[in-house]
Amino acid sequence: MTSEAIYARSYARALFGAASATASVDAIRADLSNVLGVILASPEIRRWIVRRAPGSPPRRIADVRRFFSGAAGGATMRLLEQMAAWNHLHLIPDVARRFEAAARKSEGRITAHVVCADPPDAAATTAIQNRIATINKTFEVELRSDPRLLAGLTVRVGDRLIDASLAGRLARIRRLLTNPSFTPSPASAS
Repeated sequence: MTSEAIYARSYARALFGAASATASVDAIRADLSNVLGVILASPEIRRWIVRRAPGSPPRRIADVRRFFSGAAGGATMRLLEQMAAWNHLHLIPDVARRFEAAARKSEGRITAHVVCADPPDAAATTAIQNRIATINKTFEVELRSDPRLLAGLTVRVGDRLIDASLAGRLARIRRLLTNPSFTPSPASAS
């Protein structure tokens, strides 16, 4: 994990902890959505954030207050100010994503990330959703396509990956041929 990912995870955990303690998860979700909306709506703010917000910490904090006042309040604004002081504003999208994942997990909502080699049609989408629902009814399915899989699909739930793609199979064969002592786990062997 990169240092930036560690920072983003730490910020998201801190914000989620504050939100949980004050029962304001939905309010902070709305704040983060508003902040992302402000960033997307303003090329000036996007450039400012991507350039790693030049200036001194007090100047960056003043800019955060100017750009995001009204879009965020309370704990969210304090977090943005802290991120500005450390010049970590470019991590806002990752923090928002990680906060949302923590909120969904606390609500018992788990997302199964399904990646197909080809964009699935309506029948395939329904079949995938129904198959995952037989495993666990609380899963929400997120579908996308990636032609690099060549054929088949992958399913990721949390840290677990089920790789039923042609690219995955070829990679396992390549490892077997280059390292004869490699033994694939039963879950990855297909």
